Amino acid sequence: MTTTYAEFRTAFLARFEAAAVAFDPLLLRFMDGLGAAGHVHIGGETVVTIEDPTRPEGLTSDVYFCQPPDLVRHWFGEGGYDDQIIPFLHASSTGSYIALWQVEGQPQRYVFLGDEGECLTLAESASDLIRLMAMGYIEIYGRNSLAETPEEQFEDSFDEEFTPPDLARMLCLELTGQAPPESFAPHLPYGPGEDPFDAFVTQVTGG
Repeated sequence: MTTTYAEFRTAFLARFEAAAVAFDPLLLRFMDGLGAAGHVHIGGETVVTIEDPTRPEGLTSDVYFCQPPDLVRHWFGEGGYDDQIIPFLHASSTGSYIALWQVEGQPQRYVFLGDEGECLTLAESASDLIRLMAMGYIEIYGRNSLAETPEEQFEDSFDEEFTPPDLARMLCLELTGQAPPESFAPHLPYGPGEDPFDAFVTQVTGG
């Protein structure tokens, strides 16, 4: 088990290097900013968090950088998709993930793999994904969840006042030149029935 951010970072990037897939430098700078500030939680696995893990009430967000083992094989079997789809963000308490999707001849996309089978493209650039992560959603569990603001989602689960992830928002503005939006649904690149990742998953799984 990794115990420091440097160890996590090395192991994290090794997975992309093994797949011969580039991890966007902008997204890496976002993760580095969180890691350097101590947003590293060491438990059953070492993760890099959006929320400050030292806050008295503990973590409130289930969105964090990680390396889930065998998730792609669980979804797609032994079809050789491990080097096309690389999960790297935990998205919900029920086991949804965000992954980088790389198909030869196409741009990288950042996609959602839901624990109940929903699949969609979240962003087609690192800057858009950073803006999503910096909003402060406690969970991303599909298209419908992104129609709410982070504040609305938080108030549905907690009695306390919503506290935005200040460091993530500062890094977002510094790296992308834009502040996070109020809600993310209007910024999704594809509507229902138009999404290339959903079509891809349906084709390869026969769903």
